[in-house]
Amino acid sequence: MFPIRRIERARPPRPGRAAAPEVRAERGAILVQVAAMMLGLTALSAFIVDYGILWTARRQIQNTADAAAMAAAVTIAFGDPAQAADSARTAVAQNFVWGAQATADVAQVACPTGSVGVGTCVRVQAFRNQASGSPLPTVFGSLVGVNDQGVRATATAQVLYGDSSDCVRPVAIPDRWTEFHNNAGGGGWDAVDTFERYRPNGSLLPSPDVYVPPGGIGANGTGYSRLGGGGFPADYGVQVRFAPQQFLNQPVGNERFVPVRITPGANGPWDMLRDMSFCVPRVVLPGTDLSVETANADMPTREGLDALISQDPNSFWDASLNGGRGGVRGGCMASGDCTVSPRIVPIVAFNPDAWDQQPPFEPNKIVLVSRLVGVFFESYQAPFFTARLMGYPTTPRSTMTADPQSSFVISVALVR
Repeated sequence: MFPIRRIERARPPRPGRAAAPEVRAERGAILVQVAAMMLGLTALSAFIVDYGILWTARRQIQNTADAAAMAAAVTIAFGDPAQAADSARTAVAQNFVWGAQATADVAQVACPTGSVGVGTCVRVQAFRNQASGSPLPTVFGSLVGVNDQGVRATATAQVLYGDSSDCVRPVAIPDRWTEFHNNAGGGGWDAVDTFERYRPNGSLLPSPDVYVPPGGIGANGTGYSRLGGGGFPADYGVQVRFAPQQFLNQPVGNERFVPVRITPGANGPWDMLRDMSFCVPRVVLPGTDLSVETANADMPTREGLDALISQDPNSFWDASLNGGRGGVRGGCMASGDCTVSPRIVPIVAFNPDAWDQQPPFEPNKIVLVSRLVGVFFESYQAPFFTARLMGYPTTPRSTMTADPQSSFVISVALVR
């Protein structure tokens, strides 16, 4: 049944009273209220939905810019710097912003004020806006003439170069020198030479070998250099092999390493095996004196390297990577189970001049650390281990101010 609305008519006034007002119908008044509410709801929906799209896309594009900057920095640090921009754009392509790909500009820039250490900075600017040709859509904004909106983000990553690290293995190899005395292999410094500079009484030999230690940025000396320079070749990717130094009272030579004690108080092959197999938190830096391990190093070297290799048996050196410079392929880094293969470690390159100055039968011989070099352990075939020289990734530190050309200790960090 339909409700019956009673329409009252004005009654004639009683004597002495004013006439009652006529009561009119209210049909249609609600339409005005609904229209006003719909306008308000549309404006609120435009704010909530379209502004929500904007803020979600803003977070996504910042993540995209961060990932792209880090990808470019990693490529500069550990790969082919010429491919840094391509790495950044690949990262952008893999990180969609509101379901579509953003565009990006990539450039190497001066590091911003407040950056830690000294290094190279790369900046990525990512866009999804009208100027880039890929604006964000609007849902309700188009009802009021706003058909698109845009977001952009900037990220800067820094490549840092250092000369110290933890997780150093108890292996010390002689840093490179210039060969003059008793040149055994011909053509200068090579695998069969030994460093000879002093007679037992401390006087110089005729035409002595020469070692120049690193002296800061642009002054690498004669030693190993990741990227080369100063008349010396680049050592990144170079294959080296070393066996334990047979007689610690003899001149140190190429293809011979000196076993050292990384953990304070270490003594004997079992301590060396532990330090070979696991990361030691002690930070080793140039100028550090390390005691020589006098025990037989064959067993701890073999078993320690077996332990490292068994943690990532499927990784291998691929000379075709990084523009022909080489790199590690496969294994836990390829599967995403690790960020750095356990087979990539830092070892000591020591000052051969300081070694040669010590008396031949000194019972407490030391090695003087000149630099650290990163290596990828490939194999062990008694008595030699084979490795590739490469950069070693480490935690960013404010003290990372080493020479970018020669440093093997590298880190990357977002700085803005």
